[in-house]
Amino acid sequence: MAGAPASTEVEAEGKETVEGGQTAALVIQLDPARLLVREVAFTEPISGLVALQRSGLEIETADFAWGTAVCRIEDTGCPAEDCFCGGDTFWNYATWDGASWQSYPVGPAASVISRTGAVEGWRWGEFEGPATPAPQALAAQSALEWLRAQQTITDGSYGGMGASVEALLAVAANALDADQWQATADAPSLLDYVLANAAQYSRQGTAEAGKLAVALVGAEACWPEEALTPTDHYSPTLGALASDAGPLAWGILGTLALGEPAPAESVSYLLDLALPEGGWEWSPGWGRDTNSTALAIQALIAAGEPVTASAVMSGLAYLKSAQLEGGGFSYDPAADWGNVADANSTAYVLQALAAAGMDPRGGEWRANGAGPVDFLLSVQSADGGFVWQAGQPVNLSATVQAIPALLGRAYPLRRAVLEPCTAIN
Repeated sequence: MAGAPASTEVEAEGKETVEGGQTAALVIQLDPARLLVREVAFTEPISGLVALQRSGLEIETADFAWGTAVCRIEDTGCPAEDCFCGGDTFWNYATWDGASWQSYPVGPAASVISRTGAVEGWRWGEFEGPATPAPQALAAQSALEWLRAQQTITDGSYGGMGASVEALLAVAANALDADQWQATADAPSLLDYVLANAAQYSRQGTAEAGKLAVALVGAEACWPEEALTPTDHYSPTLGALASDAGPLAWGILGTLALGEPAPAESVSYLLDLALPEGGWEWSPGWGRDTNSTALAIQALIAAGEPVTASAVMSGLAYLKSAQLEGGGFSYDPAADWGNVADANSTAYVLQALAAAGMDPRGGEWRANGAGPVDFLLSVQSADGGFVWQAGQPVNLSATVQAIPALLGRAYPLRRAVLEPCTAIN
């Protein structure tokens, strides 16, 4: 733990040292669901504190007679001048032994990481609080490595704006710098591509403008002056941002991401679109599905609706009824093409559970001994990418959707008023 006496040294578990340098993984648990993961390199033994400093994350520390304590990581924790302002809530420090987290008996400045493959854990919370197993975060890290290898070197894209915005959501979910997300050091970045094509993409509809807003705010970027915001798609005649539940949910999420108040009429409209039997459908007549329902739940909760709201509760009940034996979810259990769990649908449900503050590893969300995270991990390939359904080839869409879900990130990723872009390369 962060505040333990620094009297002895403890070596982190890991694989044997490899020639040419080693790497260690850092899993940062910001709250019960929200994770960040970083890989750090070293050529000689380093302390846990040095590893955290090399992660690129913003940290604040304070020195005491017994050693150095970590007070804040990114936006979570206490200022250095009042490092333990949280009382019983503070940054816990642990190492993954291959099966579970083991608390360090020393502070981060006194631990020693000397072997590649070590996994360091930081968790904000009470000492005995729940910790997310490391494999969940490491799966997201592996997927991000796969994603980086798929980037087009000539323009920084993933084959078009739709896939590129989804990739930006995945990169932003791990708080990575999208301006540095590039195939080679001198190649265009993912953010370069998205900003250059944002205006045209935002004009396609409310869903596109909303998704773009969530992605750019999540990436801490700027806003292209010619791009339309979700509120630019507002229809006075309709009294909402969109008529269909799917685009409307994205419009609400994008509006909130941009630091604007929840559009009350659109929130009411989305509530009214809930089906009598529970859940939402993307468009009228399509039939309810897990993806639209999960998006609607995220939008409503982000807009301030309580989890106990009848529409939200009915939506969650529908999701639970749709869960399959392996812990996963399909798009539509009643679909003519079959009811087979897929990575995208399962990931959307995980994000809805994160928004609702529910534990996807808890008994309520386990079916035949497996939960949605178990299913997602079962459809990850050895190279880090995810397949849509078991037995199929690796799929870009499945991979980018799985990453935010494994990191416990519901939409919007953050909320901020973006400055206009001064220039787009």
